[in-house]
Amino acid sequence: MSSPTEQFVKKAAAVGAQGGANHGLKKDQLGAIAIMFYIIAAASPLTCIIAITPVMFSLGNGIGAPATFLIATAVLLLFAVGYVAMTRHVRNAGALYSYVTLGLGRPIGLGTAAITIFAYTTIQAGLYGGFGYYAAELINHSFGTAIPWWAFAIGSSILCLWLGLRGVHSGALVLGISLTLEVVLLLVLDSGIIFNSPVGASHFSLEPFSAKALMTPGLGVGLMFACAAFIGFEGSAIYSEEARTPSKTIPRATYASVIFMGVLYALTMWLIINAIGVDRAVAVSNRENGNLIFWVSNLVLNPWVTNLFNVFIVSAMFAALVTFHNNIARYMYILGRQNLVWSALSFTRSKSQTPYVASIVQTISAVAIILVFVIYKLDPYNTLFAWMTGIGSIAIILAQTIAAIAIFSFFRKSEVPSVFRLPEASGYAAASFVC
Repeated sequence: MSSPTEQFVKKAAAVGAQGGANHGLKKDQLGAIAIMFYIIAAASPLTCIIAITPVMFSLGNGIGAPATFLIATAVLLLFAVGYVAMTRHVRNAGALYSYVTLGLGRPIGLGTAAITIFAYTTIQAGLYGGFGYYAAELINHSFGTAIPWWAFAIGSSILCLWLGLRGVHSGALVLGISLTLEVVLLLVLDSGIIFNSPVGASHFSLEPFSAKALMTPGLGVGLMFACAAFIGFEGSAIYSEEARTPSKTIPRATYASVIFMGVLYALTMWLIINAIGVDRAVAVSNRENGNLIFWVSNLVLNPWVTNLFNVFIVSAMFAALVTFHNNIARYMYILGRQNLVWSALSFTRSKSQTPYVASIVQTISAVAIILVFVIYKLDPYNTLFAWMTGIGSIAIILAQTIAAIAIFSFFRKSEVPSVFRLPEASGYAAASFVC
């Protein structure tokens, strides 16, 4: 005899089967630039610079952080060679799941899908905590209100759902505006350091890029956080079914996003180190902790510019939330379409052709996590944001490692002449490095 839960699921599936249908995902919606918005917004450069820089200085390899980012960029580009090569052999929203299934079989593919959905869900939940925290600080401080953080978090989840139901083109527009603003702000900070730093630009040191700075205690931790700063780039293939000429747009968006983020991170961190002083950077980072970037901004720019960081950190986190919402929904969609989970997850709206059931289900799951932290009165930043994003980052790196092994396995068994097996080599090298 089935349990009440099983009976409920069966009834819900029956109702869904009568009231919905899979109309597919809408074709030819995204170009390379729009996909780049989704990739880079997931990583959220402004959030990474503000949150990860102090940690890499303090717990990582200190002033070697810029060189660490260049190493991470090289490794991820190597992984991307094999990753985008797979788009010629499979084009659906399954991305990591589909690639691992092709290379290592369905059981491991399903495991990878579970890891990926878990990773994206935990990162998304953590971002809701960070968004709620920063939004509450900004609004309550500016207007003298006392709105709780969870109200902003739940409100943003509803807005993400609305954008997700309207279609990826609507999300891409929001991401384009938000991402442009946060990148411009980082470039303003970089310019302020170059032209107004206590240390003249002519005296900037290249020591942070040296082998000596790189190969110091904490390199492993630094590499972990550097790779975490790129999380989301593997999501490019999720939009294969909605991209224009995916064989071209997916590779272009993937390569351009990794290179753009790698250069931006390495350059900004190098300038920050020189603004503080190479010999003082780690000590000042330990002292200022999470306020390090605000401290540097006050040092080289007017205080009102620093206030913009408080505004755009909110918009940056919301942009990341929109991306993860779409990523999770499409993973659920592809699993539902293949009848591997509740088939109603594959239902799409007839006009916008968005996976509305998957979007609603994953929004409910995110709100449920938020409410658990609210009920137990846990801190939104130090617990929800820190715990969930940390756990999710480790999980997604694991999924990427499995995908790299799958890419190696697939091209190893393919009929492509060995002299042209660069994707095979890239998968092997990337997997070996990560392991």
